[in-house]
Amino acid sequence: MLPGLVAIVSVGLVLLVFEWRRFTYRIDGGRLVIERGVLKHTTRVVPLDRIRGVDLQAPWLHRVLGLVQVEVDAAAGGSSASELSLVAVSAAEGERLRQALLSFGVQEDPTEDATPARVLYRATPRLLVAGGLTSGRHILAPLAVVGIVVNFADDLPGALGDRLFSEAADRIPTEALGVTALVIAGLLVAALLAAAGSLLTDWDFELADDGDRLVARRGLLTRRSVAIDRSRVRGFDLRDSPLRRGFGLVGMRVVASGIEGGRSGRTALAPVIAIDDARALVRALDPLGATDASLEQHPRAARTRRLARAVATPAVLGGIALALGWWWPAAVLFVLAAMGVPLALDRYRQLGHHFDGRRLAVREGSLSRRRTSLDPRAVVSYSVERSPLQARAGLCTVVLHLGQGAGSRRVLDCSKEQAAALLATLDVPLFDSFVTARPVAAEV
Repeated sequence: MLPGLVAIVSVGLVLLVFEWRRFTYRIDGGRLVIERGVLKHTTRVVPLDRIRGVDLQAPWLHRVLGLVQVEVDAAAGGSSASELSLVAVSAAEGERLRQALLSFGVQEDPTEDATPARVLYRATPRLLVAGGLTSGRHILAPLAVVGIVVNFADDLPGALGDRLFSEAADRIPTEALGVTALVIAGLLVAALLAAAGSLLTDWDFELADDGDRLVARRGLLTRRSVAIDRSRVRGFDLRDSPLRRGFGLVGMRVVASGIEGGRSGRTALAPVIAIDDARALVRALDPLGATDASLEQHPRAARTRRLARAVATPAVLGGIALALGWWWPAAVLFVLAAMGVPLALDRYRQLGHHFDGRRLAVREGSLSRRRTSLDPRAVVSYSVERSPLQARAGLCTVVLHLGQGAGSRRVLDCSKEQAAALLATLDVPLFDSFVTARPVAAEV
């Protein structure tokens, strides 16, 4: 058996060596050419003007060996991300390759000295811990820990697990004290995991202005460097939660064409930052940014809609449970309905928009609030949505569709007059008939 195992390992190592020797890349005639494969040879050609971004990642083993992984994001479909990934190149070669790919078509003066990157923001460990504790992530982590402990106890021989649980329960004077201890322990576990996760992911976070691009670096075990072309930046998102609002903290993301917002960490300009510093950073990157502008409030009918949506379902279900004699489910549902009232009122207070002729500011959400400062040039199409209930209340929603993976933003539950005024200011006259007449979907 041992000779066969040695033979299999040897064949695998030989194939890996051949695959490494066959994997090549080069920049040729304004194109990135990647060739790979042993039994099946593949050549991938990507025009440099289709490359949207180049990221560098360095897991801990790469860092020990002085290597990085280069990920090339190109505007092309039908291929997997691995076909545009250089798994292991030297750190210097990775930086050189990124400069070459992102600088295509940019005329540089050879006599001009390179200006060192200017650091715009650096997150301190204390701020990262605060961001993790107020992020709301890992809130269900205690349940996972309980599941692990229970499974571990089940795997113990005999009835040892049951005896351990019984002895632990006997040492607790009252059930209330035991429940309180479990809740406190769960909160401590969630807080510890949230703080540790934030430190591992965003350790030594740094945002730098490197001329034509913004470069964000982060990570403890896996170091990641993301470059964002300044010419693609179209706006900024400030995100927070009730916990973060209480401490004056937000997370900051960029709205950029050609960058997938769902990609982990791809659009983050600051994982956590003080609100005043965030506004100053927006002004530094875009002097016309409108993150601190006064917003136009939406009609009171929008508040009624939020109250109805928050209260109606649990109240109706609670009434049904009460009629069936299910006292505990009914009590829980009625408590949820009562808790929905302040949440609905806060969601209404957060609604608003403002357009000063240069930048559009939009805000929505409560548990996860997002305020966006947007350059209208980022919008590739507008649509106005109006459900029957919205039409009855004289409301509608203006949806701003952004280009190339940037998603969309909504002016939620505004009045027909507000929608007409906003679209007229944005110079979208085709919507006039929609917002003043019958509820028919429209899009330009």
